[in-house]
Amino acid sequence: MLALAFPALTGGAMLAAQAVERTDVPGRGILRVTFDPRIMTWNDEFTDAGRRRLGFGLTGDTVGSRYIPALAQLEQNVRTVTGDLVPVIRPQVLGSPDRQPLLPRFVASLGAGLLSVRQERRTYPVTAELGVTSRLSVSLTVPIVRLATRSAMQLSNTSANLGLNPRLNVAGADAAYLAFFTQFDTTLARFEQNINAGLYGSCTPSCPARDSLTYWRSVRDALHGTVYGVAQVGSPFMPLDSSSAGRGIDSAVARIRRDMSTFGVAGFDTTFLLPTDTVSGALLQAAIVDSAIGFGYNRIPFRTGFRYGLGDVELAAKYRLLAGAHYAAAVKALVRLPTGARDSADDLLAPSIGDHQTDLEGQLTQELIAGPLWLNLAVRAGLQRPGTRVRRVAPPNAFLVPVAATASLRWDPGDYVGVDVAPLVRLAPEFAAGFTAGYWTKQQDRYAFQSPQDSIALATRLGAPTAASLLDQGTSEHRLRLGFAMTYHGAMVEGGLSIEQTVSGGGFVPGATVYRLVMRTSRKLF
Repeated sequence: MLALAFPALTGGAMLAAQAVERTDVPGRGILRVTFDPRIMTWNDEFTDAGRRRLGFGLTGDTVGSRYIPALAQLEQNVRTVTGDLVPVIRPQVLGSPDRQPLLPRFVASLGAGLLSVRQERRTYPVTAELGVTSRLSVSLTVPIVRLATRSAMQLSNTSANLGLNPRLNVAGADAAYLAFFTQFDTTLARFEQNINAGLYGSCTPSCPARDSLTYWRSVRDALHGTVYGVAQVGSPFMPLDSSSAGRGIDSAVARIRRDMSTFGVAGFDTTFLLPTDTVSGALLQAAIVDSAIGFGYNRIPFRTGFRYGLGDVELAAKYRLLAGAHYAAAVKALVRLPTGARDSADDLLAPSIGDHQTDLEGQLTQELIAGPLWLNLAVRAGLQRPGTRVRRVAPPNAFLVPVAATASLRWDPGDYVGVDVAPLVRLAPEFAAGFTAGYWTKQQDRYAFQSPQDSIALATRLGAPTAASLLDQGTSEHRLRLGFAMTYHGAMVEGGLSIEQTVSGGGFVPGATVYRLVMRTSRKLF
């Protein structure tokens, strides 16, 4: 709930306007209308491990498997084929041991990257507050939200050893892979028939021929995963033909063909197609938006994108408990409705417009006046009701997650508490200025599958069981904001301006600068 901890910057009916939610209410029959635009900008975020840039997943000297799970699976497949990291003794062929060379450990790399991202969230809430009595008021707040994502990608292929899967950009690639695996499978099946027929002597329980068959099948499965991925998770990238991994794959396939010939099994003579070009920015975008082989996002992040929508509407009732000359206090009950536009799991780098679930919030506001000093303190606590959410199930550090990981989940967002304080100094009867501080903390969210069948379906799509609780990680948040505010109260209008900066946080909290402008006017209705 990004808007919960923003200190209100408003005016007082008898005193200068303030930078935290104030205690007064409009008189009976008076309608008070507030226009409260807020601009929030950020290009990094606070995490439990420290501060990081929003484009962390595609930034670094080696853009690889650390933040892209599909590359971790690719590394495993390539290592199975090439036998890198340690010298691997292949099965003996007709009594002659053959040792593979020691290859360097394969680490998938798209090259050196720099993804610069700047997020902007503009909220335009309009609040109508009506005085029911001299102490009680009711209000309605309708927010309109505009989100903007500005980003740019630089990718250097100097250290790259990956290219785009040829199935994405090479004509005839699907036919080439079909021919390769058809020959491979047919030859393996014929070889197994020969073993079962006893052509290579007794193979109970094992023999060089059967050991070779087992090894070749593991290579075949790893190559198939390199091309097609696992289950419904595609493989958008593959080793370059000129890389050490690409040469290792070619050598492994050539050795298998020679060994098959030694065993007297023919028919496997095709080569394994590998990409010849590194991944450019345009090719990376193609992989990001492709849903069959790539990641299936519907927004390319390397441009400016805008989204507009209705935020979560708020209904509130406020009662002023005390209204003394030096001390005042008020309580407020608020309901935040699930009217905000739902965010999409297919949008990359797009913050949400609203939570689209119901919140119940209580507030206590106090004012202390001592000479020119005006101290406001507001405490709020919220109970967030459970709802549903469509997310891609993956660890929080995963940047590019396959579309097959998408699931509709039960979502129980964590409850929250916020404290805002604003010590202001009245420099004139109509003008005050001072500082603001706000602390906000939220408990961990809880995700769960809506039914056991949903868990099974996701495991089928991903090829392995995956817990919905992966999404719980990093959802417990806390942040501290400091800022400056000034306010003005005139005969007919009130206004204020504040600038705040998030200075610390944990979970996944935007390192945001918040600009806020408040304009308010009142009119007597009855």
